[in-house]
Amino acid sequence: MTSSTYQYDAFISYRRQDPDKAFARWLLKELKAAGYRIAFDEVDFSPRATFLNEMERCCRASRLVLAVISPRYFESGNTDMEATITTVQGMSDRNNHFIPLIYEEVQRPIWMYSLVGVNFTDTDPLVPPLDRLKAAMGEPLFGTVASDGATSSPPPRPNSARASENMPRRDLQARLKLMHQLSGLPNPQFEQIVFALQPPAGLVPGSMAPLGDRVAALLNWAEGTGGCGLKDVESVLEAILNS
Repeated sequence: MTSSTYQYDAFISYRRQDPDKAFARWLLKELKAAGYRIAFDEVDFSPRATFLNEMERCCRASRLVLAVISPRYFESGNTDMEATITTVQGMSDRNNHFIPLIYEEVQRPIWMYSLVGVNFTDTDPLVPPLDRLKAAMGEPLFGTVASDGATSSPPPRPNSARASENMPRRDLQARLKLMHQLSGLPNPQFEQIVFALQPPAGLVPGSMAPLGDRVAALLNWAEGTGGCGLKDVESVLEAILNS
């Protein structure tokens, strides 16, 4: 899809409860003031359509997907997140299409750690995160800057003590090691892992796809709702390597 065929500069994906909602609304206001056309559920979703259909439509009609990352975003039952991730994962240019906005630190799908994103948790950044986001987004597709460049402060995040309760338990180095091990497997061994874990048909790209894409799809499923969990992936990998 070329830039001229998009309807929006970006779609904001977030958990529809505070404090995430307050942050997403603030972000909407700031980006619209900067001249960007933003798809937002409270404004652009048709009352006659389903949330999941509108979620997919806005993802595909937007040049970028901005995901407000927090512990609530990955809570079980957040079908909005699942629809967004599924849609983005199906795009050939997903790494150029998806920007994670780290609103609170939380364990994320392994493939998402490869994306730099924008960190809104830094209390003393060298470059304000909103400025970094605008630079990453580039010039608005449909208009010009509509403000004097001034920005407001984002709404306060939950206090650090509460946020620390939601920090990942799994060591990040161990997670990245697992991804590295899987990415270094010959195709026949990776096929054995897929066969043993039995993800839904069609979820993991076929053997002609780049192995990195196949690994990311497998791990994203394993960590998601209904997935087997990373411990099962590790167990199967260990069994195959030791066989």
